Amino acid sequence: MREALEKGKGVILEVLTPRGPNLRKFLDFTEEMWKTGIDAFSVTDMPLGKVRMAPWAGAHFLLERNMDVLMHFTRTTRNMIRIQSDLLGSYALGVRNLLILSGDDPKHGDYPDTTRVNDISIIDLIKLTKSLNNGRDLGGRAIKPSTDFYVGAVFNHKDANDLRKAMEKVEAGADFLVSQPVFEIEEIKDVIDEMNSKVKLVLSVVFFKSEKQFRIFSQVPGVNIPERYLKDLEGKNDDYVRDYTLSKALEIVERLKGKVNGFYIVGIVRDIEGVRRLVEVAKGN
Repeated sequence: MREALEKGKGVILEVLTPRGPNLRKFLDFTEEMWKTGIDAFSVTDMPLGKVRMAPWAGAHFLLERNMDVLMHFTRTTRNMIRIQSDLLGSYALGVRNLLILSGDDPKHGDYPDTTRVNDISIIDLIKLTKSLNNGRDLGGRAIKPSTDFYVGAVFNHKDANDLRKAMEKVEAGADFLVSQPVFEIEEIKDVIDEMNSKVKLVLSVVFFKSEKQFRIFSQVPGVNIPERYLKDLEGKNDDYVRDYTLSKALEIVERLKGKVNGFYIVGIVRDIEGVRRLVEVAKGN
């Protein structure tokens, strides 16, 4: 994945770990998806505050099968001790690529009364991973050998305050930034012009298999779908939704490849052919 992003042709596919301890369906699915030519699976860390298998477990089994991973690592479900312990444990299991996030608010998930932990800010968490790369933990104690994490962070390209915070993440040591889902080229062009000389950019794209799936996703916090996009899909059947949203994603990839370092396919639909088409466009000349 790191090499693909450096070359400006990276494609990352997001996947969710199972809700239970059985990995068979997860591994069967990822082995099929790997054949599409993606460069890494982005293994999520309990999105929407819902309990799933720990990302380091899913990531480890993928790495054992020679599939690269970008593992999500969230801060608000871990205290300071657990954060450093899990980073070291993940590294020992082979994880080298991290996507650092705060994590979704647990009040929206399976256990709304769960405590949200704020031992460390997102900026300091990025600094911590870089400190481990330099052979020191947050307390200044030596770590031998040092780690070699390749660190990403996320940003909302439609929020001016978040864009400023994104640059703080870069200053803290983030090697690349991943956007929120992009639905129209016009919404991201100025951001690319402003930021792509300062940091590697990865644009998120998404498509849907049904109107219901699209409607549910449109209500996810942080997702901003343009009014025109919403109106175009109003009252449409599932086939239309799938074809329309995939065509939009393909257009974004086609027109913006070469201007960014890669694309991140949000893990909404298990559509192998759709993913294959996105990969072909992203990696084509």
